[in-house]
Amino acid sequence: MRRTGMIAFVLPPHRPLMQRLLPLLPVFFVILWHTGFLGARGTMPHGPALTTLSIRFALVLVLLAALAWLGRAVWPSSWAQRGHLMVAGGLLHGVYLGGVFWAMEHGMSGATASLIVGLQPMLTAVLALWLLAERSSLTLWAGLILGLMGTVLVVVFDAGQVGSTRSAIAIVLALVGIAVGSVYQKKFVQAFDWRAGAVWQFAGSLVVTVPFAALFEQRMPSLNAEYLFWLGWLILILSVAAVALLNTLLQRQSAINVASYFYLIPALVAVTSWFIFGDGLRWTTWGGILLASFGVWLATRPRA
Repeated sequence: MRRTGMIAFVLPPHRPLMQRLLPLLPVFFVILWHTGFLGARGTMPHGPALTTLSIRFALVLVLLAALAWLGRAVWPSSWAQRGHLMVAGGLLHGVYLGGVFWAMEHGMSGATASLIVGLQPMLTAVLALWLLAERSSLTLWAGLILGLMGTVLVVVFDAGQVGSTRSAIAIVLALVGIAVGSVYQKKFVQAFDWRAGAVWQFAGSLVVTVPFAALFEQRMPSLNAEYLFWLGWLILILSVAAVALLNTLLQRQSAINVASYFYLIPALVAVTSWFIFGDGLRWTTWGGILLASFGVWLATRPRA
């Protein structure tokens, strides 16, 4: 049978269990996405940030291309769609992750980085209302503001040094990258097969990271067990599973709704870092978790 166009990453409707799991996709996404900060912390002592990201993106591209070929995935049918996927991927992965990794590597604390990129839902909301004409309401804005307050409560008492001017510029670029990338993908990218489409997304990411890695980084990673473990985690859990969920959410929900889930990331990072690395955990963290969770619920609840 001849297949044309592109298909969405949609679970088969004849599988009722899978359909019942659809409302849990945001939960799965937040749990998986927050581990990227742990992976960054695990790889940075053993390899430069942009080089590590370039290796990660290249290996993910090969892996997804193989999965797409074996699964006979439907590839983007036009160069316009391929170009849109590359731009979206370059912003969502190359600029965002490159900015976060670079800033943390050059002196910015993880708490400060989380606080700054925690502004993303607010910026995405403004862009989505302007460019996508998405609907807004008082409850939506109340939820976004409460989510922001919860994020600030989690990290502000632990916010460390900003680092160099370059790290400050990098984290602002990361913030702009993920906000603009989310809105760009929602506006210009049609539904696509998650395997084939992500190949083009990560090709766009490599266009961003490889030149800067070659220009600013000379040291190669130390391929020890810890580095390889976290690199494998970043590839399989983040760049394959979490990115597939992100693409699915962007297809199914408004850009504002998807952005609001990122308010939960810093709180979850704080709790997991306490459990794995023994970092301190303040009472303000728990208050921030509750406030951010309520804000996300308020922002994403169905509106008439």
